[in-house]
Amino acid sequence: MFASLLAQEDAAIDLVGAALLIAKLAYPEVDIACYQSQLDALARRVRGILGLSPIPPLDAMLTSPEREPHEFLQALNQVIFAEEGFCGNSGDYNNPDNNYLNKVLDNRAGIPITLSLVYIEVARRAGLFIEGIGLPYHFIARCQYGEETYYIDAFHQGRLLSEQECIELVRRIAHRPLKLHHHWFEPVPRKQMLGRMLNNLKRIYLERDAYEPALAIYELMVLLHPQSAVHRRERGLLHLQLKHYGRALHDLMAYRELAPEAKDRYEVLNYIKMIRQAIAMMN
Repeated sequence: MFASLLAQEDAAIDLVGAALLIAKLAYPEVDIACYQSQLDALARRVRGILGLSPIPPLDAMLTSPEREPHEFLQALNQVIFAEEGFCGNSGDYNNPDNNYLNKVLDNRAGIPITLSLVYIEVARRAGLFIEGIGLPYHFIARCQYGEETYYIDAFHQGRLLSEQECIELVRRIAHRPLKLHHHWFEPVPRKQMLGRMLNNLKRIYLERDAYEPALAIYELMVLLHPQSAVHRRERGLLHLQLKHYGRALHDLMAYRELAPEAKDRYEVLNYIKMIRQAIAMMN
């Protein structure tokens, strides 16, 4: 099902549905429709504050919002942060649950990318188009209409930032001066947003030597980027770590085909030789 979602044009991908399919790796009982309904309900409350009908017109986001963008943002912040209490989980930042959308909605806590996802999706359902912006170290959202641009830090209760404040935020997190790159402020495609969430989970699980959960994440990463040589190599080595020799061989052979001139090609050939020897000994 994850693959079928990814087969669509990027803008048509059901971001919430895909994020909840990721969550099913750790929480198989997740009811996707239930969590979709929770976001719908939050959006109706936003529209209620603005005195709008519960369902936005079909073209609400294609032309201009039914209220001024800053009014929408105030209503979003009131519902999501003031009333519902969503907040950044700074005390337990590396908890995998911060990357699983069901747990973010259950616990009302998450990290920048998942809280931004909630913000973006509630806004979309309410009739306001907001994009993800993948700053280094800190994901935010952006609302842009005409001359007006608002950067929204969902990790810090929806505070509004200028571009300069975004740069200063990144430099504070990095603890060093960084050269500004304008591509930091380009909208993040939906596939890239999902990939960033998966990469977070992969890192957390590998740091904990939790190889089985990490492997489940790699399965989705390969579906997301089937032509990525690096993902094939890393998944192959993880299979090898778990003594899945046949699958390790398959991935490392695929890596050689995808990256025949890779710097580590001789190292990978040695792995392949070792795996074949292990398989021969088992027969």
